[in-house]
Amino acid sequence: MINEWNSRTSLSLLCKNWKKDRPKSEKQNLTLLISNVEGLNTHVADVDLLIASHQPNICILTEIGAAIRKQIKFPNYNTIAQHGTNAFGGVIILYQQHLKCKIIDTEANFLMIELTTNSEAINIGAIYVPPNTLPPFTLLAKYHKKPFYIFGDFNAKHTDWGCKTTNTSGSHLRNWLESTGNVMITPTKSTSKRSNAIINFGITHNASDWTSEVLNEGTSDHFPIIFQSSIAINDENVFRKTNWKLFNFFLYLVHEYWMSLVYNLDEQTFFSLFSSFLSALWDKCSEYVSATRYRKPWPPELLLLAKV
Repeated sequence: MINEWNSRTSLSLLCKNWKKDRPKSEKQNLTLLISNVEGLNTHVADVDLLIASHQPNICILTEIGAAIRKQIKFPNYNTIAQHGTNAFGGVIILYQQHLKCKIIDTEANFLMIELTTNSEAINIGAIYVPPNTLPPFTLLAKYHKKPFYIFGDFNAKHTDWGCKTTNTSGSHLRNWLESTGNVMITPTKSTSKRSNAIINFGITHNASDWTSEVLNEGTSDHFPIIFQSSIAINDENVFRKTNWKLFNFFLYLVHEYWMSLVYNLDEQTFFSLFSSFLSALWDKCSEYVSATRYRKPWPPELLLLAKV
């Protein structure tokens, strides 16, 4: 800094060189992809292509079959697997390695994880309901009073969500949703390649701001679906960290120069030049650091106590 100050550079150019722009915060919302793979062992290439093309934060695979006995890994994703009740069941949750997740519940054909974001923790589940069976309502009831999102293959059909017919599982699921106040996150077109039925979807406490797209990809008998939410999982904020000792020391070194200018410049010119210098020096003595920890503000009642 001293060498720069003593160089032949003009003061206006020096201030321009010392100025720093505040980095823009990058906000990333949760993206989730679900796919009934109809046996993962024979559809690994499909999953590889899906996650490489769409890069979801979380990928839920259902009907994984015998792959549960193997350690199938995908680049940049952690894998959590849960067996099913038969050779064709089971679920897997893949989540990007930078995310903070932990397992909170496991049952046959069901897996629940807790995803920690900057401001909250939410429950995200994977489920597979075999044909001609009912969803595990006792298990689902554990979460209906919490922030939760459960996605998978429910094998539940109902005309209310766009199916041509209604089956027993669909009727029971509709009644459960009405009685608990929970809602669905449903695609707008068929998710099965064998019939005009929407059987792959999500259930949640709040479906606001969720969107979905059925992807015409893969070789399974189900279409994969990508869901986009408004849940921020990477709202990276930055704050200015200033070395005030350096700031004060440099002002001490150059104060004689500024004192001499007071008597050689008019008030307006001096004020404009000196304020520009202070702003540039502040930038030069500062760095922008990521806010890695979220600190909630004090509630009003504690603020009142602190003022007493």
